[in-house]
Amino acid sequence: MTAGKAGKAGKMERMLGFAAALLVLLLLASAASAMDVGKMDFKKIKEKYMRDKARLRSYHFGIVINEDTFDEAKEWLLASDDLAVASLLSIKDKIENSPVDYPEKEVLLEEIDGHIADISAVREDIENAATVEELRDAAKELKKEWLEAKVSLKKAIGLRWIYIMERMLDKADNVTERIQELIEEYQAQGKDTTLLERWLEKFTADTERAREKVEEAKEKLMELERNRQVNRFLLKENIALKKAVKYMHHSHFKLKRIIWLINHQQTGAVDIEGTGVLFAAGNGSVSIEGSGVVKICGNGTVTAPADSVVLAIGYGEKQEDNGTVTYKGEGKVIVRGENITVTAEGILKVFAKGSGSVHLEGTGVYKTKGFTVSSVGFEKQEMTVDVQEEVEEELGE
Repeated sequence: MTAGKAGKAGKMERMLGFAAALLVLLLLASAASAMDVGKMDFKKIKEKYMRDKARLRSYHFGIVINEDTFDEAKEWLLASDDLAVASLLSIKDKIENSPVDYPEKEVLLEEIDGHIADISAVREDIENAATVEELRDAAKELKKEWLEAKVSLKKAIGLRWIYIMERMLDKADNVTERIQELIEEYQAQGKDTTLLERWLEKFTADTERAREKVEEAKEKLMELERNRQVNRFLLKENIALKKAVKYMHHSHFKLKRIIWLINHQQTGAVDIEGTGVLFAAGNGSVSIEGSGVVKICGNGTVTAPADSVVLAIGYGEKQEDNGTVTYKGEGKVIVRGENITVTAEGILKVFAKGSGSVHLEGTGVYKTKGFTVSSVGFEKQEMTVDVQEEVEEELGE
């Protein structure tokens, strides 16, 4: 392209650009006219734009308060005030009719009555507001009063959760009494109740600690005054409640298993050979020879090849002699290897999987799958799928 043509082209582009700008201004003028702006004034258009932008960014209960929205905002705030009072009255009724019977319940009801009175008073301020500033002040006061009311409402929720946990502990006390009676019944029958006594001792100690924590939580809850404090408290209580439910389920499962063991325990001896899976529990002794993995839990003495011990937790005493290690006390040990010999005696639970031979002697129960069994005074219990899965889980298989 020649220089002359380039100059003409540049001039043409500038003319087109000017025409486009003029078209934009005409469109803006037309839009301004449609909005009853009258004579186009860029400064006024910019002011309106900035005001609309502020309306989008500034919220008071979801609506901006200015001269344009004054009447609408007042109606909306009055409706919000009425809704807040109605909500508090509804929640107050539910609290009054709840089974929670703490003295703190009456304190919370008095707090809610105070919030209802305060929010009702703000309604008068909203009705009497004659300026934007007065209406904004009333809106801020309504928001403040509602946030304070939410603290009381959340404390009522926390109190209800505490009540639920206390009812769980009351049921735990009933369980404790029943298990104590069951222990006496089993002892009268000449059965070993050691496992049940140990379960009861731990369960009682745990529930007593839980009751102390519940009392502490109740006192702390009533001292809270800020919304964030109550939120943090409810988060912790929610976690504590879930843990309490989980603990109760787990304890109930263990209790059922112990009762089953006691109901099926017998005294005698068992010899097992072959390849398979074994579970045994009771008071006596066990000797295992072969290849595989063995886990023994309980209180007593366990002896195994030192280089085959995978894990040993607990136990008050440990002795090593010529490649053999002996643990005494309460704990658990896992042994894995080829041609190993493991012996133990005491109050034990035994999980085993592999090939070899096992000798059990004492009072207890056992379940097995795959092994050949010969016994004196014992009846073999068939191993169900869930027990086999439990054994394999214990052994990490």
